[in-house]
Amino acid sequence: MRRYSSADKPEPLENTAGEHPIPMYWVRPAQILSGAGGMHRFVWDLHYAPPDSLEHEFPISAIVHDTPRYPLGAFALPGGYMVKLTVDGKMYTQPLTLKMDLRIKTPLPDLRKQFEMELNCVMGINESFETLVQVGSVRAQLKERAAKAGQGALADAIANLDKKAAEIEGASQAAFFGLPPSGKQPENLSTLNQHFGGILAVADSADTAPTTQAAAVYNELVDSLRSLLSRWQQLRDFELTSVNAELKKARLASIDPNKAPEAAPSADGDGDDEP
Repeated sequence: MRRYSSADKPEPLENTAGEHPIPMYWVRPAQILSGAGGMHRFVWDLHYAPPDSLEHEFPISAIVHDTPRYPLGAFALPGGYMVKLTVDGKMYTQPLTLKMDLRIKTPLPDLRKQFEMELNCVMGINESFETLVQVGSVRAQLKERAAKAGQGALADAIANLDKKAAEIEGASQAAFFGLPPSGKQPENLSTLNQHFGGILAVADSADTAPTTQAAAVYNELVDSLRSLLSRWQQLRDFELTSVNAELKKARLASIDPNKAPEAAPSADGDGDDEP
């Protein structure tokens, strides 16, 4: 369950309008639990927190003032939950029971398989996004250092590192739909972020266990993600360290892979998702 606090900063509708030029009366506004006295209503949509996806959309099944932004997080399983509310340093709890729609006859083990795949897809989306943030930050810093390095061995080392980082980063696919096509090109972090989102949508499309085909594609994506994360770790631990040593000799600032970028990576903004 998503837990909100005063530190949460939901995205303003004007930001959403800038990324998705659609009438804002369709969009579900962010829920912020009021700190004022008295009773307040908060509706849980039965999904865990949404992933950090490169792209977002609003479904064609639009509801005025209540259309959620996709992708959503994993769909919660039936069972017992605990609602926690913290006010002025004091925590209040209340049990909550989530019951299955009686019209759905899917066995709980199959629902659990669906939930696990959704949760793991969200993890894949978040891991690829987190690494994309680092790669983008490093490449931006490399560009700045390249402008000061002039020509020579240092400039060549910067260019070589940037080329390898660019291959790992990749680019999102325009007009991406569904699962990876057969004979697809090698994955990069951007396409992986999209493909995990595609599997998440497939897993969430019906109250049933994932198909063997979806499971096979998911396993391929996991293998690709592990490989790319390993390549990035090698790049950080060795080649970036070497470039930083040369930057120090040239009295230039080193590259900090943990430095926050000016803007988060995104593939939004094409305006093709109007409800």
